[in-house]
Amino acid sequence: MNAKKCIVLDLDNTLWGGIVGEDGFNGIKLSLAGPGAGFVAFQQALLDLHNKGVILAINSRNNYEDAIRVIRTHPNMILRENNFAAARINWNDKASNLKELAKEINIGLDSMVFLDDDPVNRALVKAILSEVETPEMPSNPSDYTKFLIGLPYFDLAALTDEDKMRGNFYTTERLRRESEKSFNNQKEFLKSLGLELQIFIDDPSQLARLAQLTGKTNQFNFNKYELSEKDIADFMNNKDYRIFYGRLTDCFGDYGIISFAVVKEGAELWHVDQFLMSCRVIGRGVEEAFLAAIAKIAKDNQAENLSITFVQTEKNKPAQDFLEKYFKENPVPIDDIIDSPYWVATNLLSNENGKI
Repeated sequence: MNAKKCIVLDLDNTLWGGIVGEDGFNGIKLSLAGPGAGFVAFQQALLDLHNKGVILAINSRNNYEDAIRVIRTHPNMILRENNFAAARINWNDKASNLKELAKEINIGLDSMVFLDDDPVNRALVKAILSEVETPEMPSNPSDYTKFLIGLPYFDLAALTDEDKMRGNFYTTERLRRESEKSFNNQKEFLKSLGLELQIFIDDPSQLARLAQLTGKTNQFNFNKYELSEKDIADFMNNKDYRIFYGRLTDCFGDYGIISFAVVKEGAELWHVDQFLMSCRVIGRGVEEAFLAAIAKIAKDNQAENLSITFVQTEKNKPAQDFLEKYFKENPVPIDDIIDSPYWVATNLLSNENGKI
């Protein structure tokens, strides 16, 4: 079973007892004692997962104003609006909402777990979106927490800084989307973000995150194979290889470590054996900047050409598009990469660990 990234939650009789549109703000069950206590405990367990990097989202057939008032102001709500990466609170069918949520969050449907007390909604999602994991909920809300803890979908063994930041990332990403609306073109929007990419070379301090990236990154991944922490450390200790990775920040916050490459050095040719980047920053010039950093180091070491391994998969079309744009020939002259107009325009690089 593939590890999941996101829990998508119903509201009525899932995060609180009752139906807010019928029972009203004061009539729902959400309390520290009595029948509402099970919902409070369930929310706390969800918040614990959220703090460990599991994404939360809402999929509810409801009146938006009624539901959002509870989320924002009810005194016994544990989860608040900023704990959710995205929300669909409307009267659309839940399968359609799940498709929209996956697109907004930029994850696959197969990364989602859908929790809803209503068996009709669960049946609909199972029939239409079989890739979404839709387990049967307990009939008694007091069993919700134990049920959640027992779900086998979340691999939290190696908790990285990026896992801990993930919930905050989706909050800041909403701020970026709102900011983008005030710009007429993407180039000006990107410039306003103040993006800065810090490049690290053969730095062993983030092995857990780097290993995690090789296992989880699917869309922008040129040569998908998983590496362990030991594998990456071995590459760092091999004089013929260099490990590159990048950390991205902007005016809204820290994206964390988002790019990784395994590069084999040669006298005139450097070969990129693995090149990947988190899908959450695709299209912001980061992919060009990261490639340009590798090309610059290669040129400083008298290399003239750069080649790259590409293995097509069902999910890595963004990587293929990038390959066709910058590797019309393979290998490609290094100067062609360093002089890329888009790279020059974005100019995201900064030196972090003293090796550039």
